[in-house]
Amino acid sequence: MKNKRVLIIKGSARKEGYTNRLCDRVQELLSDNQIVVFDTFDEKFLPCNGCNYCEKNGRCVHRDLDVFFEQFENADLIIFASPVYNGTFSAPLKGLIDRFQTYYTRFYASGKVQPIKKRRRAIFIAAAGRDGKKSFDFMKWQLSCAFSILNVEFIHSVLCPFTDTEPRYDEALEELKRSFTYE
Repeated sequence: MKNKRVLIIKGSARKEGYTNRLCDRVQELLSDNQIVVFDTFDEKFLPCNGCNYCEKNGRCVHRDLDVFFEQFENADLIIFASPVYNGTFSAPLKGLIDRFQTYYTRFYASGKVQPIKKRRRAIFIAAAGRDGKKSFDFMKWQLSCAFSILNVEFIHSVLCPFTDTEPRYDEALEELKRSFTYE
């Protein structure tokens, strides 16, 4: 994979944690591409407040994610990465997913026409302190629901389990490397 626009969306507070280490490896593996990293713990943005402004205006009342949304719409490959926190995404990453509400309202207001014309691909990466399989499957389901409206095709997902005791980092890394053979 070369000369693609890659958006890496990080959802981990731990800079040296397994989730971020896997994202760092993605950056190395895809270094021949244009890579933008959006770290939900470093970026400051407001959560969706359910004000319905986007229903009436086609955009969010908050303008703090305008640049991110442009990067999201123009990406060829999107990497979503999160540790498993209480069975789901970290709070900032969940907050970012909720901000996709503006796309959801446009989708339904237009009679289910994709609000983003460009078809993109995505890989989901997660790290879990324990087995994490049930949570990982639930998180994949949540993302697949969002992605169906965002014109994103899931091409792969990778779980790095047992990070609290016997991390399976090397196995997750090998699985991640294999995910780039789908291009």
